[in-house]
Amino acid sequence: MFAGVSNSATNSAAHQPACSVNEEPPAIAVTSQGSENSLPSQGRDQDSDQRHCMDLSNPRRSIFDIPEILQEVCGYLHGLTLVRASRVSKDFFNCCKALLWTTIPESAWQDPYFCENWHHHGSRIRSLRCGPGVDLGQVALYCHNLVSLDVSRILDEQMYTPSSLSGASATDQNRVGSLSAAKSTASKNIISNTTQSDTKDTRYTNNSCSYQAFVGMTDNLVRVLESNRGLRCLQLKPLGRFPPALLEALTRLDLLEVLSLNGWQGFQEYSLQLILAGCRRLAHLSLGENDFTRFTLDTLACQDSSSFRKDEDCVIKLEPFDDPIKGTHGRHYVDQDLLDIQSKRAVRYPKSVPSLRSGQHLEILKPPAAAPFSNLASNADQPLDIQSRIRTLLLHQTGLRQEFLVNLTRQCPQLEHLSLINGWGFYPSSKFASVLAQLCPQLSRLEFREQALDLQDEFFVSLCRHFPRLQWLHAGRTGFSQSALESVGTYCRSIVRLNLDGTRGIQSPTLDGVLRSCPSLTELHAQGVVLNGRDLSKSSQWACTGLETLVLDIEIYVALPSAGSEDNDPAESVKTVRSRVYSQLAALTRLQRLGLGGGHRVGGRDSGVDLTLESGLRALTTLQCLESIDLRRLVQHLEQDDVEWMIQNWPRLEKVEVKDGIKNPRLGRHNKAIQWLAQARPGIELCI
Repeated sequence: MFAGVSNSATNSAAHQPACSVNEEPPAIAVTSQGSENSLPSQGRDQDSDQRHCMDLSNPRRSIFDIPEILQEVCGYLHGLTLVRASRVSKDFFNCCKALLWTTIPESAWQDPYFCENWHHHGSRIRSLRCGPGVDLGQVALYCHNLVSLDVSRILDEQMYTPSSLSGASATDQNRVGSLSAAKSTASKNIISNTTQSDTKDTRYTNNSCSYQAFVGMTDNLVRVLESNRGLRCLQLKPLGRFPPALLEALTRLDLLEVLSLNGWQGFQEYSLQLILAGCRRLAHLSLGENDFTRFTLDTLACQDSSSFRKDEDCVIKLEPFDDPIKGTHGRHYVDQDLLDIQSKRAVRYPKSVPSLRSGQHLEILKPPAAAPFSNLASNADQPLDIQSRIRTLLLHQTGLRQEFLVNLTRQCPQLEHLSLINGWGFYPSSKFASVLAQLCPQLSRLEFREQALDLQDEFFVSLCRHFPRLQWLHAGRTGFSQSALESVGTYCRSIVRLNLDGTRGIQSPTLDGVLRSCPSLTELHAQGVVLNGRDLSKSSQWACTGLETLVLDIEIYVALPSAGSEDNDPAESVKTVRSRVYSQLAALTRLQRLGLGGGHRVGGRDSGVDLTLESGLRALTTLQCLESIDLRRLVQHLEQDDVEWMIQNWPRLEKVEVKDGIKNPRLGRHNKAIQWLAQARPGIELCI
């Protein structure tokens, strides 16, 4: 909301506004006394006094008399609008001063005016996103009422020099084994080995510099956290192991609900264990953009969070762990032997823990008579109450193993949303869904994507069977296929959002059956999935009349003689089938976003469902809530008459996406329709 505030400093002195944010605008009215323009005439003074008395007896009612209503309305306005209005009216400025400085985006730090004046209003800032190079020491000094803080990009421009950017990419630094391709073989000559050695040293230097910069930022970040104990949202990108002071300050944020640790380099199970144990109100945790394939989180699985055990009920084992003292120190873990960073520590376990029966490789010791736990490290040896209130767990662009995910979700019994979008290394077993259902019985939102080789049809069938209350399922570009969709229609009829973009093997009758059996469905993304109009049922309508988003490919294929059935008559005309499709779409009166594909002519003669007046577009007059329409994947090109009808009958239409036909001379009518739309409705967002 602050995007408009920072623009005032970029103008020249001749165009400087009458009022800046930190200076109150001058009063519009000038008093009659003590002013250069005051009138010396006594008669005029008496007239002024009389008018003043009349104003007091009959005050003019204004919206400023009830500032609470004005502030509520201004909360929905753009920041630039608030700034412009505050420069004109002093009353408006006084009423909405707090709103102007409530939310600070990252782009504000690029404006010199903001950088010079923000500290005057630090107490009003509630949400702060720090850009690269921001001084956290100043933030700790002036900002004491923060609710949301984002420092994930504060070191982006300080980590690497331009000469070092020729090293490994971000993907290469995250994935395990990515550097193995750069290692020389025995057949390469000494010159090649020297070059690769220099490249590896450069990577070591880059990682070391980034870790040193992260450690240098820690002191000021700790001060910021200590000055804002009411912080509820924190976004941080750890570039190495957590310093003890930062861990301690993080665990003291009693009101913290949202924590993002994306891109955590040098990940340590011990640090995550302390964070989960200390942040008791944490409801949203993000651990994306990392590689956890070499971690299992077995230490979390061995913890009993119900109560503290007595010494006689426990035994002590020596187990390996990632020693922070022998950590990577800025070097990426793929460049260091695992034996060099692991040590053994004594950990107390209850005798009833199942892992003791399978841990023959660990040495079991007798518990000491009196074991003092005076520091932070020794306290971790006790069973910690780390079962959290986490309801959302995001692991985007993350590599992990099944054991890691099971042990992590074991500490989240109230988990509702699990997202593994664009992940790798996750190969679930046949029992994974049943185990996950026992650990997280409230789980209702599952998201996967870009894992076509890892997640097959049987996996989604098992998920649907064990999670009948599933509301969100994102299975785009995975192995989701026909059997999984049948399971959705059978077990998960309360599904609300379903994403099937890029999936294969889905039959048209099954998709129609899901639309007829899932009344709660509000969003369906099935780009690339074809629905044959001849497969639509004649006896029943779609049950999802509350659908708000529909992305689908609709075709009308030539009927085959052998395809005749009760609901599929091969002799049925194309016009009748097309009318039935439009009738189903017209019943979706709450539809807000529509994206259709296909629309080929049937047999080269009859029009398909291409959203033209020729094919029956007039049947969709009921779509009064439509706000966005995507026509890029339709084969048939629109003409001006079609566009005019859409504008006249869909009053809420704000966005239209069409194909670019400038380079194609045969699309003259299509281009004229686009030009007419841009001129007739300049307020509509036109995406080409």
